[in-house]
Amino acid sequence: MYKKTLLILVVISFLSCASIPNSTATLTKDVINEGDAMHQLNISLVNQLFNEKRARLNTFITSKYTPAVIKKYQKLLPQNLDYKKELPNIIEAIIPVINRKRDSLQDLLLHQQQKIVTGLNTNFISYSKATSALQNLINSAIKENNAEKNALAEINQLTGNRLNFKQVENKIDSLLNKTGLGMSKLLKIEKLIK
Repeated sequence: MYKKTLLILVVISFLSCASIPNSTATLTKDVINEGDAMHQLNISLVNQLFNEKRARLNTFITSKYTPAVIKKYQKLLPQNLDYKKELPNIIEAIIPVINRKRDSLQDLLLHQQQKIVTGLNTNFISYSKATSALQNLINSAIKENNAEKNALAEINQLTGNRLNFKQVENKIDSLLNKTGLGMSKLLKIEKLIK
């Protein structure tokens, strides 16, 4: 009798679990792989965006900033200066100013790029941990589901399909509900007696 009761309880616990198809694990892996690919794509897009910004910055420095600095220096130079003779000195004075500005703006772009990439990587790490945990849960549920199916198949072989597990489950659920209702009535009566 004890073995039959234990067997019935085991079967009921198996039947009460939600069924997860085996393909769910494969689908989840595909979603995780797609997430990985999207992360790499995001990083590539950020890098491409900042490469384009650096190129535009270099164009700006060359075509707008450098001529403006040269004009500024020309106004500072005396009118009687021989430009051909002094050109190397003028260039030597202008180049460091232009390079400092370019480096400052490039550093600013690099800092912004690193901040965005760091944020993407941090978010991706959280995503990876969550999807890994989800994958483990799904794999575990599928293993349990397969074990349940195998156990039911073996029980059916042993009993010769004489037991209707769904009926047994319904009867036990009904009994538990009645017991719960009866227990709550007893608790109310106990409170009244006190």
